[in-house]
Amino acid sequence: MNQSQVMVVNTTKQRESGHKAQMSNIAAGKTVADVVRTCLGPRAMLKMLLDPMGGITLTNDGFAILRECEVAHPAAKSMIELSRTQDDEVGDGTTSVIILAGEMLAISAPFLERKIHPVIILRGFQKALEDAQVILRSIAKRVDTNDREQMLSLIKSAIGTKFVSRWNDLMCNLALTAVQTVVRRSDDSEFVSVDISALKPTGAAAVDAESTKPVAGGDAAASTTGSATDAAAPATTSVSAAVASVSAVVADASASSAPDVDVREVDIKRFVRIEKVPGGEIEESRVLDGVMVNKDVVHPKMRRYIENPRIILLDCPLEYKKGESQTNIEITREGDWSRVLEIEEEQIKAMCEKISALKPDLVITEKGVSDLAQHYLVKNNITALRRMRKTDNNRIARATGAKIVTSVDELKEQDVGTGCGLFSIEKIGDEYFTFLTKCKEPKACTILLRGPGKDTLNEIDRNLQDAMCVARNVLFNPYLCPGGGATEMALSVQLAQRAKSDIPGVEQWPYAGVAEALEVIPRTLIQNGGGNAMRTLTELRAKHANGLTTWGVDGEKGVPVDMNEYGIWEPLAVKLQTIKTAIDSASLLLRVDDIVSGTSKKQ
Repeated sequence: MNQSQVMVVNTTKQRESGHKAQMSNIAAGKTVADVVRTCLGPRAMLKMLLDPMGGITLTNDGFAILRECEVAHPAAKSMIELSRTQDDEVGDGTTSVIILAGEMLAISAPFLERKIHPVIILRGFQKALEDAQVILRSIAKRVDTNDREQMLSLIKSAIGTKFVSRWNDLMCNLALTAVQTVVRRSDDSEFVSVDISALKPTGAAAVDAESTKPVAGGDAAASTTGSATDAAAPATTSVSAAVASVSAVVADASASSAPDVDVREVDIKRFVRIEKVPGGEIEESRVLDGVMVNKDVVHPKMRRYIENPRIILLDCPLEYKKGESQTNIEITREGDWSRVLEIEEEQIKAMCEKISALKPDLVITEKGVSDLAQHYLVKNNITALRRMRKTDNNRIARATGAKIVTSVDELKEQDVGTGCGLFSIEKIGDEYFTFLTKCKEPKACTILLRGPGKDTLNEIDRNLQDAMCVARNVLFNPYLCPGGGATEMALSVQLAQRAKSDIPGVEQWPYAGVAEALEVIPRTLIQNGGGNAMRTLTELRAKHANGLTTWGVDGEKGVPVDMNEYGIWEPLAVKLQTIKTAIDSASLLLRVDDIVSGTSKKQ
């Protein structure tokens, strides 16, 4: 008896199953990684992207490039989402995470070809990730976040690969000053006070001198601080000893992941505003000890220069309040019409009198200010700004100590801000800008960027965001790893050694595959720097096999160099996040064995 064929899945849709789907995902991941591969390191190439509206993006920032790319493959979209996650979490390492994830997928292909089940591959990946995190903490060293020189050198290494590297000192100072301005510590009753003009290291959170002194020579593995590093191998020991120490470190790893720091909040997005003003020279850029907004006074007779102003912030209109529904008034006498107009005037006058009672010099509102209100305010020698953005108003409130009030009836003396030292309005180019500077305790700030053109300023803005994120990460987790591919090389050598001795069965292959994939970072740095990849990687392996975990690649020349002397260090938080995200995303894509597209098959 012939049984009729039953169609369960719509056959008109595109569908890939099993091995074909896995290889398709791997190819998509490698393609995305190849797009940003040349954007890694100090010799990184720039990408020029044209958006549908005709605007140009000129950058070597991995996230900025992939954000502008339009991709159709779901796996490629997932890879692009990685760089967004990395950018949101730690703000740096967006290019590294894509290259590493692409390489993780690439090394999985031979295992799938040999019919090794994806679950076994993922188990090997997961074991490698756990051990990698322990090894990372064992080679990290603690940094004194109150030492301005140490912090500046750290930020320099973070933006040394960026477009702004030629103005390294200026940009590092801008980023560090901005972050230290908005930092909030757990032992403060209020926000921390920072003097911008003479920002010096304070002893408030001083760390033991032994734990903060720089690591010398090749002793990074032995001299690192924190409980996670006590069992790390000395520089002269062999890799086998270093690998043996890994199991001893596991117990204390959790202690070093959450170091004893007193930083509670560093909100860069809300309280650091980067104001880009085309024109002038890049050297004119500076951090203001207060807030700057693109606004002018509402009346020409209002004061434009006030020292120590009393500031009131409002979130209500200084206008006649109209009825919410349509209102019709029937007037039979001429006197009644005059009375209606008088009521409007009296209401606005009463508002202005309530404001004047507190004797402010400056009133800023998020809503409108009517002509009549302007007249009464000018009579009382009060300057007004209107239609202020909510975000700007919040920054002004935090910088000046004023409180935003939603109705003039609720105004009290404690709502008046007196923390600002100078209110002034200056003309830059064709625009008028309001400056609220010389704040006593500037808990919010504005970075004024000058430069030759919009594209240049946009790229400097992106680079500054990265620099500020690096400074923020280190304030929360004050541990550093050697840069220039040294960390990845140390992980690769120690994981490869451990794969041979400690990992049984088929899982040993994917575990060793992770070790091989980690070499992609130093290899890419060498290639982008014009060096000989094969020879340099062999030299690096030999150094790390002898326990010299601080040896990495000089990105300028593509040759091996000791990071203790070269001075390139990266935050532990960035490295941890990069490896976690890369391995987790590769694991996610390898678990996919069926892709059913929403689009129909091409005819």
